[in-house]
Amino acid sequence: MGGGGEEAGALLHEGDCVDDRWMVEKVLGKGGFGAVYEVFDKNLKKYEAMKIELNAQDFRTLKLEVVVLKELNGRQARHVCQLFGIGKKTSYCFIVMTLVGPSFNSMLESLRPKFPDGRTRFTLRSCLHLAQKSLESLQDLHLAGYLHRDIKPQNFATGRPPDYRDVFCLDFGMCRKYVKEDGKLRRPREKVGFRGTLYYASVDVLKGEEQARKDDLWSWYFMLVRMTVGQVPWRTFCPPRNASVAKQAAAFGQAKSKALASITSFCEGCPAEFIMIGEHLNILTYYDEPNYELCYNQLNAIMQRKNYQEWFPLDWEQEGEYHAETVAAPMHDMMPNEKNDGGD
Repeated sequence: MGGGGEEAGALLHEGDCVDDRWMVEKVLGKGGFGAVYEVFDKNLKKYEAMKIELNAQDFRTLKLEVVVLKELNGRQARHVCQLFGIGKKTSYCFIVMTLVGPSFNSMLESLRPKFPDGRTRFTLRSCLHLAQKSLESLQDLHLAGYLHRDIKPQNFATGRPPDYRDVFCLDFGMCRKYVKEDGKLRRPREKVGFRGTLYYASVDVLKGEEQARKDDLWSWYFMLVRMTVGQVPWRTFCPPRNASVAKQAAAFGQAKSKALASITSFCEGCPAEFIMIGEHLNILTYYDEPNYELCYNQLNAIMQRKNYQEWFPLDWEQEGEYHAETVAAPMHDMMPNEKNDGGD
């Protein structure tokens, strides 16, 4: 897997110019599928991210990303990267998109010195900002007929300074259309292979059921609780080692089912409004459209009850609670997260 990334990461060098427009600055990341470079767009006079994949291999990740991003950009979807260019060369193909800041996960990791118990977390005001923006991105993705299927803190990022308040949903390589051409829902398959990250996947997905909009929202909900209190109840759960992914998923599913038997207990340490969101998710079936407005209303109710103002500094902003720590968080390398089994 790594060979493709190493080769792709050596294809371009600092100072190279692609299509007489994009000047290569540096490699941001490389992996099994290819590599990502930071480039300077001479036409638009700004820095962007260029993802490349070798033509010698049958990579579907980049093709799917282009399809989804084109659709989302055409719909003016919120909180997704802008697609600036697509091209194909003799040895590789590429796409150019928005360059983003650190992932939610990177910022949480940067706070470890502040939280010796490992339960890194943001202040509630900052969590609510990330929750609302990330939910808006999911709502727009669902409106376009796609499921993300791998929602987690690693797949969201903030904007680069000074655009601290921007949020981006990333990595559409596991997306799936849940509607047919006529707009009607596809019938769920009886048994499907696991897709996603064990730690953030919903109980139904871990059971091998077809993913639906509700499952993206369950993952979003787990992410919200984790960012708010620093953990979820299965934080220390370890699935059986050397077992198949299906068996690990089943074990994780049982652990999560127990933890979610009482939404109130699951939300211990969280605002009470989180309970209503979880209870709503609990009643949804494959065919149901989630009530996004209910979720927004609960998040806004917390803002009002706590007397939070929109202008209050976020943790990673100049005047924020954890700016000194998060400023050291690395910028997202725009690489797809290749692990399928999760972790905190």
